[in-house]
Amino acid sequence: MSEFHLQGIVDKILHHLGATVQPEEVVDYLQKNTNQNASTGCSGVQVAEMSQIRHLVEKIPNQEHFLAKYNDLKQKNVDSLNLFVQLVSRISQDPGVKDLLAKCKRQQFSSSTKTNITKDDLPLVKNILKEKVKHSPVGDLSSVLNISATVPIASTPSVMSWVQRRPTMSFDFSTTNFGACHTTVPEISQENILIEDLLNCLIGLPGCYIEPEELKDPYGPRTFKINDNVPVSLQELVKQILPLASHYSMIQRFTEEKMRFEFGQVNNALAEAMQGLNKEHMLFVVQLETEFRAGNLTLQKMWFFTQRNMQCLGIAADIAFSISKSDAKGGKVLSLLHDNVISSIGDERNQQLCLKLMEAACVPYMKMLGMWIYMGIISDPINEFLVEDNEVIQKEDMPVDYSADYWDKKYCIRRDRIPKFLEPVADIILKAGKYLNVIRQCGKPVRTKIHPIEYKIEEKHYIEAIEKAYMFASKTLLDLVVREKDLIGRLKSVKHYFLLDKGDFIVTFLTLCEKELNKTIVDVIQGRLESLMDLALRLSSSVNDPYKDDLKTELLPFNLQFQMFKILSIQTNSEQDYWSCFDPKNLSVIESFAFSYEVHWPLSLILNKKSLACYQMIFRHLFYSKYVERLLCQVWKSNKVAKKFHYPDARHYREAFALRQKMLHCVQNLEYHMMVEVIEPHWCTFIQKINKVQNVDEILSCHCDFLDSCLKDCMLTIPAILSTIVNILNICVEFCKFMQRMQRYFVEAELGSLPNSFYESFTQNDVTLDEKEPDLSFKDKIAQYDTRFLKAIRTLLAQINDLNRDTSEHDRLFNLLYRLDFNSFYTGERIIDGSSG
Repeated sequence: MSEFHLQGIVDKILHHLGATVQPEEVVDYLQKNTNQNASTGCSGVQVAEMSQIRHLVEKIPNQEHFLAKYNDLKQKNVDSLNLFVQLVSRISQDPGVKDLLAKCKRQQFSSSTKTNITKDDLPLVKNILKEKVKHSPVGDLSSVLNISATVPIASTPSVMSWVQRRPTMSFDFSTTNFGACHTTVPEISQENILIEDLLNCLIGLPGCYIEPEELKDPYGPRTFKINDNVPVSLQELVKQILPLASHYSMIQRFTEEKMRFEFGQVNNALAEAMQGLNKEHMLFVVQLETEFRAGNLTLQKMWFFTQRNMQCLGIAADIAFSISKSDAKGGKVLSLLHDNVISSIGDERNQQLCLKLMEAACVPYMKMLGMWIYMGIISDPINEFLVEDNEVIQKEDMPVDYSADYWDKKYCIRRDRIPKFLEPVADIILKAGKYLNVIRQCGKPVRTKIHPIEYKIEEKHYIEAIEKAYMFASKTLLDLVVREKDLIGRLKSVKHYFLLDKGDFIVTFLTLCEKELNKTIVDVIQGRLESLMDLALRLSSSVNDPYKDDLKTELLPFNLQFQMFKILSIQTNSEQDYWSCFDPKNLSVIESFAFSYEVHWPLSLILNKKSLACYQMIFRHLFYSKYVERLLCQVWKSNKVAKKFHYPDARHYREAFALRQKMLHCVQNLEYHMMVEVIEPHWCTFIQKINKVQNVDEILSCHCDFLDSCLKDCMLTIPAILSTIVNILNICVEFCKFMQRMQRYFVEAELGSLPNSFYESFTQNDVTLDEKEPDLSFKDKIAQYDTRFLKAIRTLLAQINDLNRDTSEHDRLFNLLYRLDFNSFYTGERIIDGSSG
């Protein structure tokens, strides 16, 4: 706004107020205050809010607690916090409201102090109330308590049903009769009386010769009884007109019942529209009465005039009956109305009536739909909307608890509440609101152009608006997650540590934590592992990772094999057996160790607890294999000194060296298979898909497929093969520990004058001797390990070979089969052994 325009507006305001202040002074004052607010970066609303906070703090004794709570709520982006502060500020400035609140508090306190009923007395009170109700003289408790047999929700506030309390106030035939019929009235006069009775019946009042009968069905059509003294010809004419009174009665009962709050906003809107039909009908009856008072109305004319309204009210009465009988509410009501609109195609007049009722009933539902797809808010007090908020997680706890249940269970579709005309787009309606809800909880404003949604016979009118809202929500959340929150960078960070993408970090970490990993879980201090991991991060290339501080250590109370079998045995007979047969106290650190990762909202939707658990299982498998490979390499390193031995002395170690090489070949090929042939190709495919996704649900689907494929191809989901691999790795660990124990004694016996450096290489990983170990020679012990290893590796090859080859599901495992059994090393040896035997 220009300065001249502003000065002109101020001049007019001062002129109307009769003020003597110069306009230039007011303009200067406004510009000065505006610049001050702009320089401080505060809007007018923020300035007002801060002044209200200062006003409240001055009157509160515990100021620190109040300010801490206010700042906490502000950081959590609580909705309407400024409005709440404004309300509290106004209450504090109004003495009348303060006195009223204090009085209510004193009454509540006094009433609570007078109550002597304890929790133990509740069963007694319950029995007393039951006895009182049982012996109550009231016959129909539902009419007294204002409770119908079809109240939708017990917690819904109910409006007092004045129709049940005072039935004579209803426009649906009160029980009072206006007069007695006369048997001696001539036939020509009876026609006038019948016309007057019909005019009364058409607006819900009983007549002299026509009386309403008692309803057999509270929602059904009303029947009438005609006096026997009426001639048959007149009775037939009256019977043709009375269905109009029955239609009016059904509509009136529907409107009087469905106007109550607990039947939902859709029923309320439909009842209001039907009440409009009844008002038009009553205006028609007034016109008939005018003709009757003028002496221009006969029964034949009356029957002719009522033909037009008969059809309209009949359709409305049928709709009211079907809704009341099915106890429909919300989306189900709209589905019934939609069916009537479709079935009336071809009859333009009936279709217009059905369309009018449908459009009126859709108004509150479409408002709820607009609030959801444009703002991500559910405004549904009576549970009519197709999307339901299950309140799995409170909004204030969202950044802390990022369970996978939030995305899957927080919001869900209630299929019984979906109107038929919205069924094709129900899923994108759910997604649009979910996306906007996530954006709002991230503290981001939702700026979208709101298009009014109205029901039309042509679906494109509302389908296009819903699809546009969905595309906006999808694109906005995708940009927030992928670009602003750097989803790809986070996923790469997770890959660095859980999928061993940073080799130097893993080697450094294993070197630093070697002693800690050999301890039992009860003897280790987790804080020390955290410190060593932090040191490894700083000493490796991971120091350049911006998310390295989110990596944590975790000691799980079970090993990998137990964890996988427990998951695979869910909902089976063996599920309980796994918990009862496992003792976590005997676990070593290497068996229980895993990384954890701290993820914040909204990335916790993708990297949720379920996904991180899958990453942990893959990591534990790879990490244990790396640990075993490291042990075998240490044995190989210390065995290099055997090159100094004389030939007769060195031949004692040949079988051990050959076994070590077979073990190392097996472990390294297992690692190569998992990291190069499985994880890396799946990762490349996953990243390619991520770059093409259109919404967050596709990201979740791609991420889940990636993890499932990695778990399957790493043989973690096949219990038999996993058991065999774990057995092979355990045999390798036992062999390495045996070699570390034996080298010291054999080397001292063979070469007593070794340099200190060689001697230290043998003894750096010494472990205590097992006193229960059988007294076997070195050669026999090596032969025992060799036999166990060959049996295990052949079992693994046979298990892989027995997998189904008809599909491509296990193609990668067959590559491992050929890699482990290169040139038929193990299978050929088995055939030779069998032939020689």
